[in-house]
Amino acid sequence: MSLLTPDGRPYKTFGSLQVYQPDAENPQIKLFNLWDEDTIRSFGSPLYYYEVFISPGEIDTTYIEARGKIYSNHPVEIWAVYEPLPSQNYQNQWGIESLNEMVFECNAQAVIKAIGHMPKIGSRIYSPHLGENWKVVQRNLGEFKMWSALRVQLIAQQFQESATTSGGRVTESKPDIPKSI
Repeated sequence: MSLLTPDGRPYKTFGSLQVYQPDAENPQIKLFNLWDEDTIRSFGSPLYYYEVFISPGEIDTTYIEARGKIYSNHPVEIWAVYEPLPSQNYQNQWGIESLNEMVFECNAQAVIKAIGHMPKIGSRIYSPHLGENWKVVQRNLGEFKMWSALRVQLIAQQFQESATTSGGRVTESKPDIPKSI
């Protein structure tokens, strides 16, 4: 069964489908990205992203962990709005057990422009506002506008230095943080 026009003839298209194109070059999507990036820079704070590098031969198949992972020595500055995850644990006889997780919300296009790709799971984030190091454990896309992801959510746990490998140590020097007047 085919589509017919009101007078009974078969319906024909005009040669091309004119649909909305959800690419990054679309002016409406660019406007949303610029607005969101500016909002995050105005109300957020900088983060320093240290990328993790894992050699495929270094992965322990028994425990499914990379014992020889290396973190970049040169951080990349990204901007985010962040807050702790709401507690999902109830208080028991020993008190509240907290996972100590944080959700960092960044503009997706700004992060891709700064890093070159989406952040890797396992990478380290330093937040100068809190003075703490975090490890990315989950990456979600959120805040969709016009068929495009506007933000990326990085769910992170507090970074624990490894006593058994040298790759998990936090560098001795903190990144230079510009002091605002």
